[in-house]
Amino acid sequence: MAKKKVKRITVNRKLSAEERELIQNTSLFRSALLQKLTGTTRDIDGECGYPTSITAQDYHNQYERNGIAARVVDVWPEESWAVPPDIIEDESPDVETEFEKAWKELDKKLHLLSFLSRADKLSGVGRFGVLLLGVDDGLDLSEPIEGVSETGEMTRTSVERNLIYLRAFDESVVTIKATEQDPTNPRYGQPTIYSVDFTSGTDTSIITSTQVHWTRIIHLADNRQMSEIYGVPRMKKTYNRLLDVHKILSGSGEMYWKGAFPGYSFEVEGDDGTVELDKTSLREEMENYMNGLQRYLALTGVSVKSLAPQVADPSGHLQAQMDAIAFALGIPKRILFGSEQAQLASGQDAKTWNKRVKRRQEEYVTPMVIRPFVDRLIAIGVLPEPVEYQVVWTDLQSLTEAERAEIAEKWAVALSKYVAGNVEAVLAPDEFFGLFGGLEPEQIQQIQKGLEGFLAEHPPEPEPVPEPIPPQGA
Repeated sequence: MAKKKVKRITVNRKLSAEERELIQNTSLFRSALLQKLTGTTRDIDGECGYPTSITAQDYHNQYERNGIAARVVDVWPEESWAVPPDIIEDESPDVETEFEKAWKELDKKLHLLSFLSRADKLSGVGRFGVLLLGVDDGLDLSEPIEGVSETGEMTRTSVERNLIYLRAFDESVVTIKATEQDPTNPRYGQPTIYSVDFTSGTDTSIITSTQVHWTRIIHLADNRQMSEIYGVPRMKKTYNRLLDVHKILSGSGEMYWKGAFPGYSFEVEGDDGTVELDKTSLREEMENYMNGLQRYLALTGVSVKSLAPQVADPSGHLQAQMDAIAFALGIPKRILFGSEQAQLASGQDAKTWNKRVKRRQEEYVTPMVIRPFVDRLIAIGVLPEPVEYQVVWTDLQSLTEAERAEIAEKWAVALSKYVAGNVEAVLAPDEFFGLFGGLEPEQIQQIQKGLEGFLAEHPPEPEPVPEPIPPQGA
């Protein structure tokens, strides 16, 4: 039997606002119902005790009380400032300019680089930190200092000033009260007024808040991304892991405290439901046993059984968290946390780490910490104006004495084998040094020149001529 064809008619019309809202609500309802049925609404962070937001005070408390958190914050500044840089105007070691002399005297008096290093550390506790400049201009801290314009240009005052103190603060005690609102100003969006809380003496309950103008502040913000005011706190990526470390260490101490003394089970012998247990006497016996010198229990009709304590080794859990912290920071674990066997660390890791530290020195510390500080001191009349100054860091890739000695020993062995094996007959010395030693042509020429000079002063003794052998029968 043939099937009858049905003609389909499609009608296109625009849905009304009420119909669209009804469809959207139905879709949301089904999505919420599906989440409840599948259990996808589980709040893992909430169940683990991780905060949804972290305040500057939270970061400060972790830095003050958690040694691992402090290491996370301090590792980059400590490595970057391990060898302080030299601030010089003239590269000649025999020349000391007026600027260099003034810098050395001021650094000796106020320990400038030490304060910069400390401010670098504190700026990473929260989103930013500040270094307060105390200058003897006679004005209130809320007033601008002469030598710096409203646009941030260093106009350089002609009046000589003295820097009388420095103070470093983290974000927990500093609030940005006002920012530049003029979009035509180069400092648009930058802070203009800070509120700094000074702790009065040793009584931390007494706090004095002071308004400070931005020209008296060096603003430091590490790990900047979209903002030039706020950076990413160094603890942020590892904050949950730091809380886990705190749980593990605290839990292990509590576990030992409770597990070191085993629990006891008191069982009434032949109990048919009519025996009444004297709990008061039993408690007194246990208190004498646990807290006094009594080493026995006088019990009648009661047997005591020791409950085996369950104490687990937390080291594996702790190491897992430490590995996660090192991975999140991108720092080799032996460098981040140290090791009694640091010599086992990969040489490649050390070289890579030194390159990263050098990059931070050149791309952050010098342009964002040292130069703003030195330029501000020059502008406000604390330091004389140089022709041009340089920030010179020690080369982190330079060889240590042990490494130099090891290389010299290997070269001595190689050269002795080269000479003893008469290799120069098939391979010239300059080719040996260049192809297999990896030396530059200038270095090879220097070696050849030194060898020629040594041979000229110490010519080799002529080899003795062997006496002729008399013919046999003579």
